[in-house]
Amino acid sequence: MAALPLPAVIAGAFETLRIQSELAANFAPLQDQQNVLAAIQGLGQQMNQRFEQMNQRFDTLENRQINFEIAAVNARLVQADSAAVLQRPVDIRDGGDIPNFPATQQQLYTMNDAEAVIDTILPALGINLPPDVPLAIKRESIIRRWILNKGTREL
Repeated sequence: MAALPLPAVIAGAFETLRIQSELAANFAPLQDQQNVLAAIQGLGQQMNQRFEQMNQRFDTLENRQINFEIAAVNARLVQADSAAVLQRPVDIRDGGDIPNFPATQQQLYTMNDAEAVIDTILPALGINLPPDVPLAIKRESIIRRWILNKGTREL
């Protein structure tokens, strides 16, 4: 194999350098684009983190505001309820306190619960009685209607 003359080798080296510099010039914008893209992605991640922090702060503030509003409403309700209790007379049918008679008070609570149940059942059975009818008569009316409908006292 014959050796290339020196001018041809030098010319080939210069041509190789020219091609490499041309390629580098063509790839420089691509490298810049990759750098810019990486920078944008980094900024996007930072923005997402900041946005998440802001959301957490907003949620915390919103929860505090909601809790504050609930506490204010509860305070108004308690105050109104306390005022209403103080202004109305004690009514044992509403479960009002009877001083020094806890056993009687418990009996009245039990009676009120039974009375409420009976007052709910009567209209469902088609029995319409005035509100001042004694509990025993209401109870007997339910039993009679049950026997009339079912033919027995058994449940």
